[in-house]
Order: sequence, then structure tokens, then C-alpha cells
Amino acid sequence: MTDRMTDAELLDFLQGRYPFGDLGGARLRPLPSSYTHRFWRLQTRERDYVIKEYFPGLENNPLYPTLPQEEATALTLLERHRLAPRLECFLDSPAGSPLVIYGYERGSEAEIDVRDAALLLGRFAALELAPEEVRMVPSGYHQVLAHADAILEKIPDSRRAANLKRLRPHDSSIVVSAAPQHILIHRSLCLGTVQMTAAGPTLIDWQYAGLGDPVEDIACFLSPGLLTLYGLKPLVLYAEDLFLEHYPDRAIVDRFLAERSAYHWRLAAYCLFRQETLTHENAPASRAYARALEEEVDLLLRLRGK
Repeated sequence: MTDRMTDAELLDFLQGRYPFGDLGGARLRPLPSSYTHRFWRLQTRERDYVIKEYFPGLENNPLYPTLPQEEATALTLLERHRLAPRLECFLDSPAGSPLVIYGYERGSEAEIDVRDAALLLGRFAALELAPEEVRMVPSGYHQVLAHADAILEKIPDSRRAANLKRLRPHDSSIVVSAAPQHILIHRSLCLGTVQMTAAGPTLIDWQYAGLGDPVEDIACFLSPGLLTLYGLKPLVLYAEDLFLEHYPDRAIVDRFLAERSAYHWRLAAYCLFRQETLTHENAPASRAYARALEEEVDLLLRLRGK
């Protein structure tokens, strides 16, 4: 077995394992890989599955550490609430890489409307789940700004970082009226992480989950940089307004509107960090983060002009 499994090796490994049984006639199709995973879709006569193989060495990322156990925990917890697909397997491949496998009923290929997405995210936040095995993440205006500062400190010689710091929101820019919540949040929610199934929309890609403020999930959903990284176009202002209008918890929306600049500045800092640290290791990824950075900077400038 090589370090990277071939499709044939993966299918042979899954043959006869629960819940797959006999995979005769099954179709295994590679999906586009990300910077942190490889994906396949396994289609059987009864059900479809997504197989995610985690790349090693990504546990220490300053904003998005890749933690397969967090994804397994979230899927197990949220499937009973019809918010996530069913976790079918969480195991190591013969190559030693973690595999997360979830199954779902075939459904529509249509994209979810932003109004329905707002209701879905609001329903998730209203559960106020706080599993003990999930880590805490920085939350609230001041903690998020401090986290962004720490990310930029990792590239101390960057001229671009010096320029980006000019857009840093001031610590005294807002009066924090309510303490942040510390509940289960997704942390990379966007239209690219909503999967349409026969049972309705579900949320996928839980490997970055943490205990934090649902304000972060709203910031991610509306982030033009994050959408760019998922290969999607940023939302137009009308779509942003529709989303916020239909999000059911007005207190969370108000907190988001007061604090959003901190979350977008942190994402800009992270995109710059990734752009510069991946320049030689993964040039295409570095360019993708550069495009995402431009989107976040444009948004920060727009927010400053309000």
C-alpha cells in the first residue's frame, strides 16, 4: 500500500466493511481535492457516500487546524437534529490517514436560497450545543482581534502585513454590549458547505468546528474571501441583506453587525499568512489565498466607509 491510496486500493479496503457490505456494481468517483483533504463519492444501489481522507500535518494551523475527531463528533451529534449527514465510518486507512465517511440519500442538485440558509443556520445556533470534547476558540470582538494579531506575528518580515495592519479595527471602536456565546459553531460555513439531500439541506465539512460565538458563522457565511476559496462568487449586497433579514435571532445579528469587522480582518490576516507561507510549497493555493485576501480587504474598506 502506497502513502496515497489509489481508487482501486480504497475500494478494496472498504469491501465488506460495515455499512457497505458487497460493493459489487458500486461506483467510486474522485471529487476535487482541497488543500487539506482528498474526496471521493461512492455510489451504491441503495445510498451515496462521501469519503474524506485527511492530509497529515495540518493540526497546528493558526486559524483552521484540521481535526478529524471534531468532524466525527459534530456529525454524530447533529445527524439526530437533521443538520448533518450520517457518520458511517471514522477509521484509519491502511496508509494511516484518517477517513471520515458519511452517507446521505440522493437529493436535488439545486442550491439553497440564502433565506433558507439563514433559517438553517439559525436553527443550528438555537440548539446551543456545547459538547465537552470540542475545543474552545477565540470569540468576541477583542479576542478575535488579538487572534488576528497573533497570526500576523507569524510573518514578521512581511511588507504586506504592515499594510494590512492599517486596516485593523480599533479596540475601542465598539462598546461590547453582550458577552460572546460559547456553543458549537461550524467556523467555515458558506454556500459551499451546504449539501442538498432528499431529506433537505444539511451542513458538511465540520473539521474546523469549535465552541465559539455564532456571530463567527454569520461572518463566514457572508465572507467574500471564504466563498472565493470554495470556488464560488461573493454574495451581492442584496443577498447579504436577505440573509440577515431572515436570520431568526436578532440579538446575534445585532452583535454580528457591531463586531463583523474584527472577524473579517482576522480572515484577511489568515489569507495573507497562507499566501506568504505557501508561496513556494503550493503556488496555486498561495494565489487562491491572495484572491481571497483581496476580497476581504475590499469588504473591510467598504465597512470603513459606512
